Amino acid sequence: MEKITERVAGTSNIPAEYLTEYPPIPKSVKIELTSRCDLQCVFCSLTYKERTTGDINRDFLFRLLGELSEIGVEEVGLFWLGEPLLVSSLPEYIAYAKKIGIKYVFITTNGRLATPKMITPLIESGIDSIKFSINANNRENYLKLCGVDAFDKIISNLKTTWEIRGNKEKPAIYASSIFDPNNREIFEEIHSRVKPYVDEHYPLRMYGKATLSEQLYGVQLTSEPIIKPRSLEDMLPCWSLFTLPHISYEGYLSACYCDHDPRLFMADLKKLSFKEAWHSPKLVELRKQHLKRAVTGHVCENCIAYKH
Repeated sequence: MEKITERVAGTSNIPAEYLTEYPPIPKSVKIELTSRCDLQCVFCSLTYKERTTGDINRDFLFRLLGELSEIGVEEVGLFWLGEPLLVSSLPEYIAYAKKIGIKYVFITTNGRLATPKMITPLIESGIDSIKFSINANNRENYLKLCGVDAFDKIISNLKTTWEIRGNKEKPAIYASSIFDPNNREIFEEIHSRVKPYVDEHYPLRMYGKATLSEQLYGVQLTSEPIIKPRSLEDMLPCWSLFTLPHISYEGYLSACYCDHDPRLFMADLKKLSFKEAWHSPKLVELRKQHLKRAVTGHVCENCIAYKH
């Protein structure tokens, strides 16, 4: 089984052949099934930026999945900003994607709704991996970060999911947590809790100017950070434009992995094929600026991953 950290690195470290205004068709695509979420995380754009709520149209999704399969996309994540377990048809959607030849179908969930009633049909649908996003080390901090008192429930659901899968070959069960290299204790505490119930638990590096302690917990570092926060230029070119497209529940191809601002929507997939959209003029022009590491005056100038 390939490690999830290897899969993530293969996406975020853009391969040379993809560093072009017209990159090849990506191997992996994420499709948002819903814009609804049951948490209010302080680091998520859904919490502090207005957005219409809704679920993806079933016929559109099936048409899109068929198109992606035909052009050689191998992996589909059925999630983006919204919480996929809020969609009752999720097992049906997974089963359909597998039926038409998508090799690897996966989700990321906050885990609050990952009860046996939900997880059992997911496993039966043929899903290849389930990742729990767990970004706090205890109940108090989880409530502060995510706006819901759900930490104990999520850890319990993770354990139950591990037990339900048992000795089956799949799905792989993963967990990720925000990681601040200047405050390793938070990640290590989460790691100690989830390690017995996952195939792999890995860190996601904090973006932006603030450290995790400052931005999420309001704790000021008493000394100069060991590792400096990254600059916006450090983050360019952004992998989301080149290797892993994100599609909103409304059917828009987005340039961003963490923001639903309509200015980031590059094409309407209800009107264009994915192949046309992937090389559409608007997206090509933004890639050109990223390759120059010069996004001043463009939509990515105010990147929320960096500035929020």
